[in-house]
Amino acid sequence: VVECIVALATAAGDEQLWKPLNHSVLQACSDENRSEVRKAGVSCLLSLINSIGEEYMVLIPECLPILSELLEDSDEEVAGIAQECISQSEELLGESLQDSLR
Repeated sequence: VVECIVALATAAGDEQLWKPLNHSVLQACSDENRSEVRKAGVSCLLSLINSIGEEYMVLIPECLPILSELLEDSDEEVAGIAQECISQSEELLGESLQDSLR
């Protein structure tokens, strides 16, 4: 599913089309009851960041509150992938995001 979502976003190539997709991915990241859904969501977000790169950074501000929560997730794998999202975003932006995280 992640590969399909990334392919869709890459083919769309438009920030306005990415916004609703990003919102849906963030909703999956926020699933309080199932860590496997959070893991799939944050994995998808990481794949979007890696595939689309710098162009996707316009959506990072709306991702930061969710990523901040995921850093403290009880599932260490989810927290680790969230950290990868932040690290990759920082690399693409050329600046630290630590001040933007809650």
